[in-house]
Amino acid sequence: MAETNPFTVPDISGSIAAHITELERAYVVPPQKGLPNQSVQRSGVLTADGVPVENGVTWRGTNAVTLPPAMPEGEVEQLAGRWLFLGPLFGHFGHFLVESICRIWAVEALKGQIDGVLYVPKFQNRPEYVAETYKPFLKALGVDLPLRNLEDPAQVERLFVPRQGFGMFQMIEGAPEFRDFIRAHAGKEVPPEGDEKIYISRSALPGARGSVLFEERLEAWLAAEGFTAYHPQKHNHLEQIAAYRAARVILGVDCSPLHLLALVGDEAQKVGVIARRDGDLDQIFARQIKAFQGSEATAFNHLRRNWIEAHGNRPSRTSWGELDFPALKEALMAAGLIEGKADWAEPTEAELEAEIDRISEAAGHRFKPWEGPKGAAPGDSD
Repeated sequence: MAETNPFTVPDISGSIAAHITELERAYVVPPQKGLPNQSVQRSGVLTADGVPVENGVTWRGTNAVTLPPAMPEGEVEQLAGRWLFLGPLFGHFGHFLVESICRIWAVEALKGQIDGVLYVPKFQNRPEYVAETYKPFLKALGVDLPLRNLEDPAQVERLFVPRQGFGMFQMIEGAPEFRDFIRAHAGKEVPPEGDEKIYISRSALPGARGSVLFEERLEAWLAAEGFTAYHPQKHNHLEQIAAYRAARVILGVDCSPLHLLALVGDEAQKVGVIARRDGDLDQIFARQIKAFQGSEATAFNHLRRNWIEAHGNRPSRTSWGELDFPALKEALMAAGLIEGKADWAEPTEAELEAEIDRISEAAGHRFKPWEGPKGAAPGDSD
């Protein structure tokens, strides 16, 4: 499908203020109903004459997540008013935090000129439910406007389509206007509430979700340093924002909640991102946190090996990282994030075998060691 995309990756290295396409009677086209959740979907914006609109394409690194759709057939909804197109609305929280908010910077630029915001579903699965789930969160980020997630094509009286201002990989620091919008609005109306030191944990997630081996031991060692294990999935979005605003020292393995921390944190925080898989996502998260808030964020890659699904061929969001715990402890001490109060002992071979058996049983399939080249890109940022 990629060869049918007529556009190139947008440049967000400088100001994108002038890159808002204004259209009359443009078509907003969601993905076709009945299709599965594919990595790339045909959806976006067409002019009144059916010409694809470049700013309507959403990118993940150098790959397009959406490709220009076909012209809708038959009668479509006529949507009156002035609307801002925000792109695909992901149900997956991590992708929402990067790809579904990448155009919200234009809310500030178009203040007083728009009546609401429009999404299209990432794929056609309960679009209204997904929209209702994220409305309070979007409001906390500064998008306090009527919102629609279109499951059928619509022709819009006046439509504004801004350039994507944020994204994964080379886009992770965001455009200046996007960073300014986030700093001015994200989480500002949510009072800080929570512990001073937190470890963002994955130990309570389902076994198929992946993490680091012996994570509960890591939690116990960090508890001796005054850290509380924080499980984001047990809290609503506003509670998560409150916790990340309150914390002064935050540790976590590379995972989606760190995108939210980057949005709502502050420059006085100290953050450590621990790699749980090859692919340099720990560095990507640290780059985002530094760029958005100016806080001290350090990436720590002390992986011995990756344990991947027996049928897999590379690390991914479902794989498990085997850490060099003594080396990680020394690095965290050197960065001033812990004092080193406990002995971070290496697991024995028997303990490692038992841990692999445990995660295999929880996931429903076996895991194998993977010792491939550093830098193999994971599938996503969960």
